[in-house]
Amino acid sequence: MNQVDADSVIAAFYRAALDPLQWGIAMRAFASLAGGDVACCFLKAEAEMVPSRACVTGLDEQAWEHGYRRYYHTLDPGYAVLTRAPPGRMHLMQDYFSDQAVARSEYFQDFYLRAGVRYSCSGVVRDNGALTILSAHRTAGQGPYDRNTRSQLQRVLDHLPNVFRLRDTAQQAQVHGALAWEALDALPRAILLVDACLRLVFMNLAAQRLLAAAPQAHPLIALRGGGVQVRASLLQQQLAQRVRQACVGLACHRPAPLYACDEDGRPALEIGILPLPVRIGQGGVGEAAVMAMLSLRPLFRVGRLHWPGPAERPCGLTRAEWSLALALADGMEPAEYARQKGVRISTVRSQIQAILAKTGTRRSSEIASLFSALEWDAGAAP
Repeated sequence: MNQVDADSVIAAFYRAALDPLQWGIAMRAFASLAGGDVACCFLKAEAEMVPSRACVTGLDEQAWEHGYRRYYHTLDPGYAVLTRAPPGRMHLMQDYFSDQAVARSEYFQDFYLRAGVRYSCSGVVRDNGALTILSAHRTAGQGPYDRNTRSQLQRVLDHLPNVFRLRDTAQQAQVHGALAWEALDALPRAILLVDACLRLVFMNLAAQRLLAAAPQAHPLIALRGGGVQVRASLLQQQLAQRVRQACVGLACHRPAPLYACDEDGRPALEIGILPLPVRIGQGGVGEAAVMAMLSLRPLFRVGRLHWPGPAERPCGLTRAEWSLALALADGMEPAEYARQKGVRISTVRSQIQAILAKTGTRRSSEIASLFSALEWDAGAAP
């Protein structure tokens, strides 16, 4: 059995959000992380209603279609547990149903055990108002789940709402990026997302306008063969090295930018390189890599930008969360920020937790890396 870690599985789900053909790979990776071969994802499982068609791996999907959806979902005791419990938590069904309960259950005896599985770990999240259930299953021979495995599967479930938001964004806007942040296209700064080999993954509208306006004969930066290239060979080598460092976690926090020069040798384009906190696989599940964000700024532009309104703030951040995120990006410590704003440190910590949840990041340093690319000032709102 191919063992994978939680980060690789999370990456596989983000890839599946952009490419529906990758859902099978993501589900097999999830099953492997759970120590088994079977996993199911009910993409639109309405409470008290028949689940819609699911993504199933390790089972006869036609048998599931004719058995579970048409009859046995009404008898599934685990389904009842999940729809009654608050969403967002993985449950070990072995904690709810004893061997005696399994022996008396029509669902277990006539469907679940006959499918070759005995233990399950399942969780539910909200997806546009509907319930989505993600579950992994083991055979009796593979044994029950332990708490560590549940914790790893919980990490995957925590990302599922972001995966679905990205899926919806990709479907509606045909955005082939790697994040669920629709506001990337609204940012005034030109943003390119690249992998460790400088292959383009996504560019926002500002970047498209910047590249389209560049002179065709001698552009400062261009896309060739699906990759990002700058004019000078030495600068290209420096950019490639910095991107590789960012993708393996070797780049320092807010490193000095690179500068592309025009034909007269004058610096004309600033290129910031920032590691991106979300892992996105570039091939198989075991090949996940952190991407890099290239922040492009033509020089000598002046003018202070307005304080962004709610529609312009990424990830649905509140005004207070936005101000804190940019302060962290400027290197300010939470305690210092609390003193400056005259609020309790506990309030700042709660805001940090909210930012982590909304952006899919896991620590304050990742918030700083992400929001370092933005041009809006972190000062007081008007």
